[in-house]
Amino acid sequence: MKLYVLRHGETDYNKEGRFQGQNNISLNEEGKKQAEETKKELQNIKFDKVFVSPLKRAIETAKIVVPNYKIEIDNRIIERSFGKLEGEKSIIDYEERIKEFGIESIEDLEKRVKCFLKEIFKKAKKEENILVVTHGGVAQIINKLLEEDYNEINFKDFLLKNGKYICYKL
Repeated sequence: MKLYVLRHGETDYNKEGRFQGQNNISLNEEGKKQAEETKKELQNIKFDKVFVSPLKRAIETAKIVVPNYKIEIDNRIIERSFGKLEGEKSIIDYEERIKEFGIESIEDLEKRVKCFLKEIFKKAKKEENILVVTHGGVAQIINKLLEEDYNEINFKDFLLKNGKYICYKL
């Protein structure tokens, strides 16, 4: 099985360095261009399933990249909630202040992403190609869960750029 994990295209919040979290922000023009470029890169791959976060930016990306596919919306791959910080400029020490800001913990994010992965792995056939259109934080967790040589540095350093994907051969 091959699992393609695609981060949505750019939004104005990405460009401005703001926490998006679960705000329902649309792609900007650059994000649409990024999705078009990814569409060209993936055009020769037949996907057996396409799972998408329920947020606009992920759905818009999926509709550009794989316009003729049935997409399955899955709430477990929605971006991490940043609580009171959503829409605000990024701050450095937010991880130490998650309760203060009402931010979803990494542990809770990991639980829901792990549940999602277990379910698709259980149902997927060996030769299937699966596309997951999601967010930066979810992609970090997927990478953490699937990389054999994972360590704490990989988690912090791994971040898919907007409109880019990574393929895991499982």
